[in-house]
Amino acid sequence: METNLTEQESFKIIQEMIATSKNKIKDNSFFFLLWGWMVLIASLSHYTFLRINIGYEYAYLPWPILMFGGMIISVIAGIRLGKQAKVISHFDKMMMFLWWGFCITLFIVLIVASFGKISWESAYALIIALYGLGTFVSGGVLKFKPLIIGGIASWIISVVALFVAPVNVLLLIALSIIVAYLIPGYMLKSKEN
Repeated sequence: METNLTEQESFKIIQEMIATSKNKIKDNSFFFLLWGWMVLIASLSHYTFLRINIGYEYAYLPWPILMFGGMIISVIAGIRLGKQAKVISHFDKMMMFLWWGFCITLFIVLIVASFGKISWESAYALIIALYGLGTFVSGGVLKFKPLIIGGIASWIISVVALFVAPVNVLLLIALSIIVAYLIPGYMLKSKEN
């Protein structure tokens, strides 16, 4: 059955799509900022604990604590956003699959490193590259250059991570998060205004 839309109806649909896109930008800024701050605090805490030798064997603990907290916050926020969503677009599905794929791949890298199949330094370089992939693709989908640039910068940082002292890789994780998540996240947030 074919439906003919008037010019006003077509214009209204386009306006609604634009409004939905603006809300998506706001939603994305929340997740980039949440995970940006969680990873930044975890990496800098881990680095600090290693440098000042406080509880050296437990220096890694900021990671599971903050990542678990971030996961809980993300799930709650995701459920709330899902309830508010009037329409799930192809864009929404693509972003969901991208970031779920990121999480699963990240989990696999962490398991492989935990079992000693690769070094933690190599795992960190791979994780930084994954940050690059997620932000690069998100930037392309959102047509938002700061995310694309942040993704490319993360890829460069991941290569540099292979050639620095292991403890300093934690600083490179922090740098990657700043350029790939936090700066673009705040720019997305300001765009919503």
